[in-house]
Amino acid sequence: MTEKKDSPSEQFALELPQAEDEMAGDNLLASHFRLKVPCIECPLLKTRQNIIPPKELEKMIADLLAHDFSTRQCQRIRHFREYALLNKKGNFSSDAEAMCAGAAAFLLKRNSPTLGMRVALSTEAIPPDHWDEAKPLVID
Repeated sequence: MTEKKDSPSEQFALELPQAEDEMAGDNLLASHFRLKVPCIECPLLKTRQNIIPPKELEKMIADLLAHDFSTRQCQRIRHFREYALLNKKGNFSSDAEAMCAGAAAFLLKRNSPTLGMRVALSTEAIPPDHWDEAKPLVID
């Protein structure tokens, strides 16, 4: 009998909790910012820069810096919605969304956190060092 390999959904389920803040709990703001380190597919990782076309990266950076009221969702969660939680009506559950930790770390390195990040930090929904581990992993 052949050994069953992990399906992509099982791999996804194993990888995400390693990046998540277990303390987020029922706080919706903390839950939205629960990712503490970038996923392996984050386009802002230093190690992925040879994969992304320069123009696309420039546009992404410009969008991040220009839109203070928006949130960049985690690439992995966005592309693997079928593995995320669905509500009873079959719609994508908003509590399954999360801000990209790579984008958050990048914005903090640029001293330009989004409004949501500032609210989460000022209300102590997340601690000040929440993305410190992610900062050295992302581009400057």
